[in-house]
Amino acid sequence: MRGMLDWDRFLGLAWRHGLMPLVFSHLLNSFAELVPAEHLQRVRDDFQHNSARNLMLATELCRVIEDFEEHEITAIPYKGPALALQVYGDLKLRSFVDLDLLVLRGDASRAGAVLTARGYRPHLNLTPAQESFLSRSECDRVYLREGRNIVLELHWAVAPPFFSVGIEIETVWADRARTEMCGREVSVPSPEMLLLLLCVNGAKDLWTTLEPVCTVNELIRRYPGLDWERVIRLGRRAGALRMLHVGLVLARQTFNVPLPERLLASIDADGPVKDLVDEARLRLSENEMPEPGLFEKTRFRIRSRERRRDKLRYCVLRLFTPTYKDCSPELPTSLSFLYYALRPLRLLRAGLKRPADKPVV
Repeated sequence: MRGMLDWDRFLGLAWRHGLMPLVFSHLLNSFAELVPAEHLQRVRDDFQHNSARNLMLATELCRVIEDFEEHEITAIPYKGPALALQVYGDLKLRSFVDLDLLVLRGDASRAGAVLTARGYRPHLNLTPAQESFLSRSECDRVYLREGRNIVLELHWAVAPPFFSVGIEIETVWADRARTEMCGREVSVPSPEMLLLLLCVNGAKDLWTTLEPVCTVNELIRRYPGLDWERVIRLGRRAGALRMLHVGLVLARQTFNVPLPERLLASIDADGPVKDLVDEARLRLSENEMPEPGLFEKTRFRIRSRERRRDKLRYCVLRLFTPTYKDCSPELPTSLSFLYYALRPLRLLRAGLKRPADKPVV
């Protein structure tokens, strides 16, 4: 095995697909004698560094949640350390670079003030007009704690408005479960809701890495008593049943995860799923991870919706909803209506950029 593997490429792929902790843990625990000494030391160092940082981030997350509770702010950890514990049962087995919290939209401003008092600052210095456009076009605000190199994303929705997914924070809160983190219990999405959220997020990001596919697989295996009827109801109600289908098929084809027959029949009846899965698998097989272009993102996301009204809503909101990036400090507030006309032109210009250029997102 030593001579057969290109270890630099293998370890690089583990990083590229977000699976470094999981792959490195298996190497250290079961195959250490097969790994060349110089690569084994690299694996051990990377794994230990990731473990220490994960513990630090989990501790910080619990303290932020405690601060929110003191101010009667509802908060649900999303992704990050909470997902590591809920799906893998071990903080060390996921890699994450930031913290994510879901809060009610009406609490977002107060939550930001609590974070500021804790030493965070907004990542972007925005004018009042830009703040207004951000709250209408985005689903989160990024905060930085520079002294400790921590990034925290405060979400008031699970996806941007243009994505048109019918999952409200109130629904996630009402459907919550509990998990232990740093010696205390915290609220997290139920396994059924979490499965849907993972598939929605995978569709939004075009399934460009194996990590979300692996997480879907691990979630299903960790909770054999999943209420599949409820999962389907949640997906259908949110207009995200096809996104759910695509995520489940990717997990089944990649990791052979078992799925109930009724769900397989539902997937088989959803015609576009096969093409979407084939496209995602092709993207996953690429050696490098080029940034998908604006048109590629739009096409995949629209085809991931099963309802025509959601496809139309995506196009209209994406095309005509200005973001804070469209807002110019030079334009008087009285003329802000012009942003709605200028937005399509800006998107068109972004779509015509060279592939090497980063598109507007």
